[in-house]
Amino acid sequence: MREIRDALWLAIKDKIIKKTWFKVVSVLTILLVGFCLYKAYFSPNITKGEIGNENVWKEFDSFAASFKSNSKTFDGVEEVENTDFAFDDSKLETVINTFFYTANTGNADLFLSTINPEQIDADFSSFLLNERFNKIDNAMNRISRNGQLDRVNVVRSLWVLESKALRVVLDVYYKDLENPIRMNMIIKKIEQEHSHSDNKEKDETDIPFVSSSVWDIIESIEDK
Repeated sequence: MREIRDALWLAIKDKIIKKTWFKVVSVLTILLVGFCLYKAYFSPNITKGEIGNENVWKEFDSFAASFKSNSKTFDGVEEVENTDFAFDDSKLETVINTFFYTANTGNADLFLSTINPEQIDADFSSFLLNERFNKIDNAMNRISRNGQLDRVNVVRSLWVLESKALRVVLDVYYKDLENPIRMNMIIKKIEQEHSHSDNKEKDETDIPFVSSSVWDIIESIEDK
């Protein structure tokens, strides 16, 4: 009887364990598929390949001409946000191009307008006002290697846990370097209220911002 009882117990135990394991695997599979579908739907898209070069950046010149390249006020950031762009500012390619273009030309207002406001506070708020301006100039010079940017290629994009965000892997080419520098940055779309210059109406749209630390980006450039 004892042998029969032990055999029955082992059979029941084995069945329960297998059934529980199957449930765990099923739940994990459903969660994984759900996560992948969620990220595929809500993650921003970006074009792979060359997205920025001197010809593309020439299109930014007419827009940037209205801002002094050595501007030292933060009022320009709000002015940029309330200005109609001649190009699609909802695209990740646009914010990446603007980030590097303005670093290359030293346009502080437009450079800051590409960065997540929370990241601006994290990267620069601890400095006194004059020191803050100097740090911004220093950051732009180090990102552009003193105006040596040549072109930017998107290698690939990677999902991140944060909603409406994407990690973008870039090859950044400089005129004074033989090989590109590979780096990555997180681009996050943030809902913004946008005022059109031709009327008083406002609408809300998701605008991409650079959400990586400027100093982390500089470190990835200078460590190569």
